[in-house]
Amino acid sequence: MKVKRYIAGDAQEAMLKVKSELGNNAVILHSRKIRRPGIFGVFKKPLVEMVAAIEENSEKKTIHPIEQNNKIGKVFQSDPNKIDELHNQVGSIHALLNDVLNRMDSMEPSKDGQGLKKDEIYEKYLTLLIQNDVDHNLSEKILSIVKKQMSFSKENEEAIKNAIRIKIREYLGQPSPVEEAKDQQKIIVLIGPTGVGKTTTLAKLAAKLSINGRKSVGVITADTYRIAAVDQLRTYSEILGIPLKVVYEAQEMKNALSNFKDKDIILIDTAGRNHKNSEQIEEVKQLIGPIENPEIFLVISATTGYKDIKNIVSSYDFIKDYKLLFTKIDESSTKGNILNTRILTGKNLSYLTIGQSVPDDIELANPDRIANSIVGEKNE
Repeated sequence: MKVKRYIAGDAQEAMLKVKSELGNNAVILHSRKIRRPGIFGVFKKPLVEMVAAIEENSEKKTIHPIEQNNKIGKVFQSDPNKIDELHNQVGSIHALLNDVLNRMDSMEPSKDGQGLKKDEIYEKYLTLLIQNDVDHNLSEKILSIVKKQMSFSKENEEAIKNAIRIKIREYLGQPSPVEEAKDQQKIIVLIGPTGVGKTTTLAKLAAKLSINGRKSVGVITADTYRIAAVDQLRTYSEILGIPLKVVYEAQEMKNALSNFKDKDIILIDTAGRNHKNSEQIEEVKQLIGPIENPEIFLVISATTGYKDIKNIVSSYDFIKDYKLLFTKIDESSTKGNILNTRILTGKNLSYLTIGQSVPDDIELANPDRIANSIVGEKNE
C-alpha cells in the first residue's frame, strides 16, 4: 500500500492533489487543519493536512479516452452486475468524503497544531460562569442565546465575552432604591435569615436617608431575641440623632408606628429568623401584618449558597412584593448568586453592602459592575 501526506490551502485543493497523484481509487485515512509554520502562522488561515493511501497495483495509469471507453463498454457488456458494484463503490467514496469534510468543519487550529473543537469555547465560558456561581441551567441558557448571535470561535472570544456580559446586565435589570413618597410617610421593613447583617444594614440606610436624603427618620426594632442587636442599634440611633422604639410583641407594632407619625420615613428591623422554622416565619408574618403598604427588603448575604437562597426565598413566599438587598459583598469572591436570585424571584435589586462602616459601606447595586465581575473582570 502506498501512503502519502498532502498539505493544501483548503480541503478541496487537498482532494484535487490526492486525485491527481493517486487517482480515484485512493482512500482518505486522516485529515485535519494545522497551523501555518512560523511566528505569524497563528494569525493566518490554517492549512489542511490530508493523508491518503492506495494499493500499489491500483495506482493511476494513463489511459487513452477511446481505450478507456472501450474498456468500460466491455465491462458492462460482459457482466451487467458490475454496474451495481460500481455504484456502490462510488457511494462509499462519497460518504467517506462527506464524513471527512464534516469532521474538518468541526475543527479549528490550536497553538500546538492539534484540532480544537468549536465547543471548547462554549465549555470555556460555561465553566467560567459556573465557577462564578451562576446556576448551571441559567449559564447554559445565556450561552445558547449568545451562540445564536455569533460563531463560537477563538477569533470571536472578545465579542463572545462582551455579549455574555450584556446578557447578564440585561437579566439584572435596573436597581430600585428606596422609593420617594411625596406627602406620604414611607415605612421600610428589613426581613431575612439570621446572620446576614440586617441591623447594621438598617443603620446604614438610616444614616443615608437622614444625612444624604435629609429625611426625618424613626427606627423600630423587633429584634429582641438578641440583646446585642438592640444595644447596637441604640448606639447608632444616638450617634445619628434618630429616635428608636423597641417592639417585643407583634401587637405593639401599631402603637410604635403611631409614635412616629411626624417622620418622613420609618425603618423597621425584624429579628433574623430561621427559614427552616415555620413558627418563626409565622412571627414575621404577624409582625408585618398591621403595617400598611410597607416597602420590604429581603436581606440576603452574598456568601450564602444558592441552595439555601432557594429555601430562604421559598419561606418568604407569603410576601408578594419586595426588593433584594445583598450584604457582605466584600466577603464573597463570586457574584453569581445575585444573578441567580434576581432570576429566581423576579424581584428588583436594590442595595449592596460592601463593608462594616456606617454609613459609607452601602451602595445602589450596579448591574454593569456585577456583570463584569461574573465574566471574570476581577478588578470589579
